Amino acid sequence: MTLLIHWDGEIDGPFRRRLERALEELQVGYADAAGVDVDPEAPAPVRLAVLAVAGQGAAPDADLVALGGPGEFREASGALRLEVVDIANRTRRWIAFAEKLGVKLGRPALARFAAGGDAIEDRRAISLAFPTDPLSKDFAPNHSPEVLMERLAAMTSRAEAAERAAADLERERSDALRQAKQADAQATVERARVANLEQTMQRLTALSESTAFALSSVPADLHAIVSSAREHAWRARLAAAQAAEMADAHLEALVWPKARASYSGEARNRLPHGFGKIVFREADGESAHYAGAFKDGQRSGHGVAASDAGHVWSGQWSEGEACGFGLLEAPDGSRFEGEVAPDENGAPRQMRGWTWHAAPLASRKPEPHRPVPQALPSPQAAGG
Repeated sequence: MTLLIHWDGEIDGPFRRRLERALEELQVGYADAAGVDVDPEAPAPVRLAVLAVAGQGAAPDADLVALGGPGEFREASGALRLEVVDIANRTRRWIAFAEKLGVKLGRPALARFAAGGDAIEDRRAISLAFPTDPLSKDFAPNHSPEVLMERLAAMTSRAEAAERAAADLERERSDALRQAKQADAQATVERARVANLEQTMQRLTALSESTAFALSSVPADLHAIVSSAREHAWRARLAAAQAAEMADAHLEALVWPKARASYSGEARNRLPHGFGKIVFREADGESAHYAGAFKDGQRSGHGVAASDAGHVWSGQWSEGEACGFGLLEAPDGSRFEGEVAPDENGAPRQMRGWTWHAAPLASRKPEPHRPVPQALPSPQAAGG
């Protein structure tokens, strides 16, 4: 027989959970009356109304009424007072409730089981006296202490095995995560190492390509200057390569028709800024260009420029002019490696360094290159 419980909307949550757990321990099948559509052709269920202090009143057709949870109740005829402590300690209130409920459900042993101790022998005695009660089968004579102990031991063994398996799985998962992190870290290190090797190879290749003669041919007091010039020339070529990528991504970002100039690359406030390439054109085609770094419209940092006269400067730039260390190549095949500064015309003036002539002179020792003004147009020439 089913027990339908009409729960007061204000009933205390802990009380409700404790009562439901106690009913399950007594194997009393119950359901929330609010969610059950009773079949009129089925046997009538037993209805229990559980009221709170500030409740809405009992269901009119309740078979039992319990005043549940904490608080002070007014006298209610036929109502049973019940609190969590009554259920937990098996007080006389709880036994009286179980007795009336057992009468309604046709289970006369319900109060005995509700009041019985935890000893197996006590429950076996109740089972012998009431063999038809659903709880009796769990404590029938054939469930001897020896059999129960064996079952308990088997259940304990299965639980321990499950715990060991869970621990093994967790350990394997942790090991897998740790190995994955180690592999990722190793891969990051290897990628960085490969990138460094590639950069070193590019640098050595660039330096070898820019060296017409061995550094030992340069006077000892110029070794440091020439080495610095080659280093900055290599950095200028890297900047030019990055500028070419940005130019492909931002084709003709800025155009100056009057100056016959265009800029492709990164920009800010309608000025070249970042990496890019500026090209100057004449009627018969391109006359000069620069590829490298810009800052607020001026060549700044590292880059490579070719003038309309055929001179190429690969090196440092400042405020739109070639300034610092790098490599200056002339159309006749000679090259200057060293430091330059802009002269009054804006051309790179050779300060310190060494000039490699197109063909080695056998009759005399190579001399330092004398400054020759070279026209390298700047972005300001594109104004208007």
